[in-house]
Amino acid sequence: MNDKFKGLVLGLSIGVLMTGSIAYASGTQIEVYFKNIKYMFDGQQKKPADDSFIYNGTTYVPLRFVSEALGKEVTWDGDNDTIYVGRKIDLSSTVGVYKGGQVTLGELEKYINIIRLINQQDASSPADVNAQTSALKQLIAGKILTSRLTNEDKEALPNAVAKQFKNIKSYIQEISGGQDSKAFLATYNLVEEDLHTYLEEMVGTQKALGASAKATYDQEVKNNNTDYLAASVSHILISFKNDQGVERTAEEVDKKVKEVQTKLQIAGSDFAAVAREYSEDPGSKAQGGLYENAAVSDWVPEFKKATIELPLKTISEPVETQFGYHIIRVETRGYNPYLQAPDSIVRNLVNKAYKQFSDNELPGLIEKIELPK
Repeated sequence: MNDKFKGLVLGLSIGVLMTGSIAYASGTQIEVYFKNIKYMFDGQQKKPADDSFIYNGTTYVPLRFVSEALGKEVTWDGDNDTIYVGRKIDLSSTVGVYKGGQVTLGELEKYINIIRLINQQDASSPADVNAQTSALKQLIAGKILTSRLTNEDKEALPNAVAKQFKNIKSYIQEISGGQDSKAFLATYNLVEEDLHTYLEEMVGTQKALGASAKATYDQEVKNNNTDYLAASVSHILISFKNDQGVERTAEEVDKKVKEVQTKLQIAGSDFAAVAREYSEDPGSKAQGGLYENAAVSDWVPEFKKATIELPLKTISEPVETQFGYHIIRVETRGYNPYLQAPDSIVRNLVNKAYKQFSDNELPGLIEKIELPK
């Protein structure tokens, strides 16, 4: 040890009360220092049975000491060269068996972690047996339905998954607070490949249920069910509240509505320009008040009724809803082919088909569920 380093060690020994004991590894290449360190666990001091030491700026403490101080059992599996802290759980163990396959504990844990990642508001505990059972059934359902894909759907799957992967990557960037995506995923014990696997089963499930959803849609259209109507609608909203969220008087609202009507009479067909200037609907203002190819069933009753009944390209009288007064012009209205139906309609039909599968068919396909206790 050179004199410069000795001086440094001396200074440190005064600052941290080193015992002065130095251990040398074979060949004297590694130098470690034993120190009088206090270990506090939730306010309680614990002492290790064996010495701890510092090497290269890192403190090394016996694993058993830390685990037992935290109330965790430590076991060694010599067959697999594995140390278990806490419960001994084999991620390769089978937790679910169904006709045609099985699910391991590792697969289930990744699936649950992805659900937690996507649904940040999910307050259920990952250890909750009911939540685990529900997630396992969903995972099994996805595997079964994906296995039923036609060759055509299988060929289309990679492109659909790639599109959804871009969406989920954007979502991760949004919720990670600027953290590197791979590092953020690691906090959920996930890697990007896990997301791909999840999306393949989710998109595959939707495609597998598409035939049933389409059959329902075609029948409802045949029955002229207006809940399946699609419309492109332009509207101008005059809210009951001003920009500061303060309630307007009836006179103030009426004045603004009449101002808009006058503007529309002057502007003639340039509805979009007036909407961009006056509309107080943040969802459509920038688009000139336009909602394109939307399901009329998504709207509040008064707006829905006006959209169904108003002659095309005709500007309505003010329509009152819970949001304020709307001046509406219906651009197009009709029943689209299933593949061009609004997303909300398709989503509802797929969810309905999934529920029918889960309630009626899935129970007879699951042979065993055995979660670790």
